[in-house]
Amino acid sequence: MKTELLRLEHVFAPPELSDLNMDIYEGEITALIGLDYIGIDYMLNLIRCNLPIRYGRIFFRGERINDQYIRRKQPNKIAFIGRQPALIDSLSVAENIFVIRSGYRKRYINYRHIKQQAQNILALFGLTLDPALRTETLSLYEKWIVELAKAWVSGIRLIIMRDISHFITAEELTQMISVINFLCKNGRGILYLCNHHQEAFRLCSRCFLMKRGRIVKRFEKEEMTENGIAHFITGFEKWAHDTERGKLFLSARDPAPEGFFCRMGDLQFSIKKGETLVLLDSNSRTINRLFDLLHSKKKPAGVILRINGKPHQAGSRDCVTIPHHPVSAFLFPHLSVLDNLCFTLDHKLRSFRSMKQIKRAVADDLYPLLGEAVYAQSLDDLTERQLYDIIYQRILIQNPSFICVMQPLASVDQAMRLRLLSYFDSFRAKGITVCIPCFMLADSLEIADRLLVIKDGKIDREYLRSDFSAYPGVSGSRPVCYP
Repeated sequence: MKTELLRLEHVFAPPELSDLNMDIYEGEITALIGLDYIGIDYMLNLIRCNLPIRYGRIFFRGERINDQYIRRKQPNKIAFIGRQPALIDSLSVAENIFVIRSGYRKRYINYRHIKQQAQNILALFGLTLDPALRTETLSLYEKWIVELAKAWVSGIRLIIMRDISHFITAEELTQMISVINFLCKNGRGILYLCNHHQEAFRLCSRCFLMKRGRIVKRFEKEEMTENGIAHFITGFEKWAHDTERGKLFLSARDPAPEGFFCRMGDLQFSIKKGETLVLLDSNSRTINRLFDLLHSKKKPAGVILRINGKPHQAGSRDCVTIPHHPVSAFLFPHLSVLDNLCFTLDHKLRSFRSMKQIKRAVADDLYPLLGEAVYAQSLDDLTERQLYDIIYQRILIQNPSFICVMQPLASVDQAMRLRLLSYFDSFRAKGITVCIPCFMLADSLEIADRLLVIKDGKIDREYLRSDFSAYPGVSGSRPVCYP
């Protein structure tokens, strides 16, 4: 008989959650996919910290911990693995595992003892490193393993993992899946949050679809099929299989001049003008270095970057680099919407008067898209969708020759993913060369002409659009190719 770890019954917490029902058991991996992200952050905080609810009941390990009348004051013993590890970088690995945890009461720390214990526990998770190392020297994957070791020592039974595939390489993800399966065999339960059903279906025992703060579908293992989920992603399927859109890629077969060239150590590749290339890094994090070099004014010896046959210059308006989670890094919250949209048009200005004319024209063009928000004096009250519209509309207005977008589809919901993919169709229509470095494909093949797989810092495999079906990994939707 399965042992229940967590159960939410008819939980209402307006405006975030509406009649939310979910259960998680020991020894199982349960997936949660947000068709939108409404209520997910609140739900995670609710599970961990017992936030107030309007109606419903929450049980944790058989005990009622929250309802509309009473709620437990102290946080629940739940581990969370996400983008920002909850470790102290200035302390060693052993100290983070044993000392910085609730329940540690010793006045004297036997460092030799905790180092040996840490080494033994990390070995269970397939990680070999010196427990005396400072945590700040570790990679993100290694930090996550240290967090899991800490949860293991603390006796935590429920572990939440959010979007882990977006921040580690494919090789590290394979190792992490082995660790997850080991945890489940030893009585832990996993709540696995991701934004793509293929990833969830491959890994998990059950899957919940969440939309507007409520569970709209529960999938058992035998129900996890493309046909089973098709009803919930009809908008995406219609866009992906549009015949006229598919024929736009026929032009990519024609000869074209070089749009971008990169030589960086053993890595060398080129992209044709107007082509969209996906660069999948399977085990080396080479794409992080490439992205950093596009911002660097000084290039190391042996590094060559060219755009339209000319040497790349950092800061040039001919090149745009968009980081992962661009809202915080790409926008200026204290500036107006029009100032943000026109921020990179300084190279087109002839006079101060022309900027006023440009802003007026931009406002007229984007009013159907943004509505009254186009005249907002700050970004404080805008939705995430409007902020992404501002970012990508700014790029379309700027009209660069080359765009490098780091993992554009990571950590966005289904509706936002479709919207972003549509913007890449607009880049193609304008003849802009696009490079998409990523660790996880997540439907990016739908907008790509080619896929290059990097292994050990060099090109390992190349797939043309007609060959995408031969790629063996999780890729999301794969495009329909037309003769």
